[in-house]
Amino acid sequence: VKDNVYRITSLEGVFCELLVGYEKAMLIDTGHGFGNLKETVRKITDKPLIIVNTHGHLDHVCGNAQFDEPVYIGSEDMELCRIHTSKEYRMAVAKNAENVMDWQTGKTVYGLPEDFELEKYLSYGSGSLVPCEEGQVFDLGGMTIRVYATPGHTKGGRSFYYEELKWLYTGDAVCPIVWLFMPESTDRKTHIATLDKVLSLPVERVYSGHNPMPATLEDVMLYKKVALEADYEKG
Repeated sequence: VKDNVYRITSLEGVFCELLVGYEKAMLIDTGHGFGNLKETVRKITDKPLIIVNTHGHLDHVCGNAQFDEPVYIGSEDMELCRIHTSKEYRMAVAKNAENVMDWQTGKTVYGLPEDFELEKYLSYGSGSLVPCEEGQVFDLGGMTIRVYATPGHTKGGRSFYYEELKWLYTGDAVCPIVWLFMPESTDRKTHIATLDKVLSLPVERVYSGHNPMPATLEDVMLYKKVALEADYEKG
């Protein structure tokens, strides 16, 4: 994206973010974990690594266990993460990946790496989870990352604000399509409060977990308009 800022993606269009400071690096989300994410990260940087999850869904956390480092996640989503990295969930997502649409080409392909080992993948857990709360600050050396609670999509959603560039990494909490219909989701009022929080920040770019392009605060205002006006009877 720019010097020392990287986006790592996959066929299924899940983005992981890698920020490399002078002293430390931060990996935001770990995707489905099908390939060797750790090797990819280490090809880019050998600095001490901080790993954070925006929320506990399987397409953002299943690569956690590839790493020895602790993984920071919203306390409300810790149990959700453990469920979504269970053998049952991993089996389902690996099966789905055998017939997946490549987001860059639109073609349906076999989405698992040639050296994919199913049993090894199923044996991975959730990684070493530690709670991550609003107000926490990570100093990477020339990069200051501040944590904001952004519930809605899940109760424990966390977003990570790169203060020097005014960039916000939101996972699935702030994006064009937000699922609010799952048991782990909050209500629409909570989601709107999250959007208001984002709109109150001096943000220049919003990077979400599945959107190839960053959004602006003008886009977030449109997301709020949708959230306010959405009506099931109107479709």
